[in-house]
Amino acid sequence: MDNNIGKKLDGRYELLELIGVGGMADIYRARDIQENRIVAVKILKTEFAGSDEFLRRFRNESKAIALLSHPNIVKIYDVGFTEKVQFIVMEYVDGITLTDYIEQQGVLKWRDAVHFTVQILRALQHAHDRGIVHRDVKSSNIMLLRDGTIKVMDFGIARFNRENNKTMSEKTIGSVHYISPEQARGDITDERSDIYSVGVALYEMLTGKKPYDGDTPVAIALKHMQSTPQKPTELNSTIPEGLEQIVLRAMQKEPAARYQTAGEMITDLEEFKKNPGIVFDYKYNSTDGTAKFADKNPAVEQEKQRRKNMVVEDYDDDDDDDDYDDDDEIEERRSPLIPILFAVGAAFVIATVFLVLMLLANGFGGKESSDGSQVSNSGGISVTDGGEFNMPNLIGMTWDEALSTYGDGKLMKLVPTQEYNEAKEGEIFDQEFVEGRRVKQGVTVNVKVSMGIKQVEIQDVSGRTADNAEKTLKRDGFKVSKTFADSEDIAEGHVIKTTPEAHEFLPQGSTVVIVVSNGAADKMFYMPNLVGMPMEDATKRCEEYKLNATLKPVDSDVEKGRIIEQSIKEGEKVAPNTEVILTYSTGEIPKKECEINVTLPTNVTGEYEFKYFVDGELIDSKTLDVGLIGSKTITYTVTGKPGDEKLFAIKVKSTKTGNDGYYLQVRVTFKEGDEKTVVEQIYKDSAIFSRLLKEDSDDSSDSGTSLV
Repeated sequence: MDNNIGKKLDGRYELLELIGVGGMADIYRARDIQENRIVAVKILKTEFAGSDEFLRRFRNESKAIALLSHPNIVKIYDVGFTEKVQFIVMEYVDGITLTDYIEQQGVLKWRDAVHFTVQILRALQHAHDRGIVHRDVKSSNIMLLRDGTIKVMDFGIARFNRENNKTMSEKTIGSVHYISPEQARGDITDERSDIYSVGVALYEMLTGKKPYDGDTPVAIALKHMQSTPQKPTELNSTIPEGLEQIVLRAMQKEPAARYQTAGEMITDLEEFKKNPGIVFDYKYNSTDGTAKFADKNPAVEQEKQRRKNMVVEDYDDDDDDDDYDDDDEIEERRSPLIPILFAVGAAFVIATVFLVLMLLANGFGGKESSDGSQVSNSGGISVTDGGEFNMPNLIGMTWDEALSTYGDGKLMKLVPTQEYNEAKEGEIFDQEFVEGRRVKQGVTVNVKVSMGIKQVEIQDVSGRTADNAEKTLKRDGFKVSKTFADSEDIAEGHVIKTTPEAHEFLPQGSTVVIVVSNGAADKMFYMPNLVGMPMEDATKRCEEYKLNATLKPVDSDVEKGRIIEQSIKEGEKVAPNTEVILTYSTGEIPKKECEINVTLPTNVTGEYEFKYFVDGELIDSKTLDVGLIGSKTITYTVTGKPGDEKLFAIKVKSTKTGNDGYYLQVRVTFKEGDEKTVVEQIYKDSAIFSRLLKEDSDDSSDSGTSLV
């Protein structure tokens, strides 16, 4: 169990659950007891907390960032430093990252992409105006709320991370996709570096792809400095030309060729929103910074110079930090790429020389016969005089078997690539050329050799919430099932342990069982609110609380499958195994009923058949013997949805004469909400009964047909 769960920082921030683990800090959902609100708390990891220099710089800039107040920036409420823990208290954002949203959507509609980008730029403009450069703008640092609001996170964090990570590694792969060329070179960066990263993010939103990719962070960084990306319209032809121009201008390699401020880019985006067919008066055939611009605006240049002269106020009264910004700028100039590029180049040369020597040593063909034709040394494979043979099936053979039978210059040169696979370790599961293909002796054949199923270590998720633990294990490639157990020590809904236990290794794809705490065995609990939840989630929640759920459907205009009522109210104390009735919506608008009472004339006698019609369709019929007993009432119920209009009619037939005709027709209008149903009489013939008894009556089955 996480030892921090349940702790109170500064006697104020109660840590509720671990919701994220980053390179620098662990993130907790917490309750601010003083303000009675939910917040997010970042607690710095010990390797960073142990550096006095890091803490000094972090404290100063964190306090500066805390002054940022903008609807598109995640607000920092508090910064705490004690001997044992250093933490930041932030606004708790209930949403998903832009990275996750792009993965869900694939390619965003350009209107949505522009809407998000303008919000990102407004956040950056607010920070730039106060002398703060983000330096790590990327889609994973941008939160998207359900209402479409953007929240930018982690201002200033990238600077601290570079202090403790001088070389590029796989951990930096997320940031390097958005890194500006000057950042990759180790040059001084300013707000225009953030503009470049925004351009990359906009490119990604519009195309579903990042402009540059590669096998290593170094390779990607080199492309940012040297390569030209594919035009967005080549990946998505629906992108308007003006929007592509904005993207390419933001991504110019030379800072002077980009937008100089976030406000400039916002201006062009707003112009584009007004007229999506706009084509700007600048053109880009590449992103090498060679585009031509109009003369610079003196007012804009003056504003840019003002911003460059701004400095972040020193918020630490105890330390002398006059050299803080200068030290950072010097550090910015020291590129982590230079030694790596030399190492990569040297390794490439060595590998090339080694490959040439191996090729010369092994040769490419089989032995040559006295008549000059090629002869195979492998049994069972015939080789033509021209040195050709049919490719054998290598799949299912072990690497050693294939090498000894066909390789080593006998028929072919085998080149292995090892990958995790369901095939047995050391077994070939794929080959470059299919069985039976005609190939020449000495051909190079690439094969894939299985490393067996990948073994993955089970993370220790004890103490986390069940949902958090499940997501973590699934991300590692495991299937997850849950079971529940009583526990005096582990909070209800949190993980007690896993089976197999933490740090054991299992083949990827195996099932890990998480044991979730029910709390104490005899513990009463407060009924949770299930109203508004999807039916599946509500029943799942009942299982977690050990409640017996009974589902009851009801017509409602609420979304189909949503819970609209629960038999036990939220907050009531209940015991495990209590039954709760969950009423869910069928998604059908509930029908209304209107009871129509028809009074027959008092002098009507005899036997008649009464037929009831709704909108011309025969719904029901019954035969009544109407006696001399005073007034007689006939009752019928008409149903309909709010807004419906129904025509109800009664047709009468004398069983004595066989004559029939319409007696009554009314219009029934069903109103919305609580408004009463309106019943309007259209037609009534009280004399119909006496006419039907006459043998020579003109009434017939066709009379009055127009009524319905």
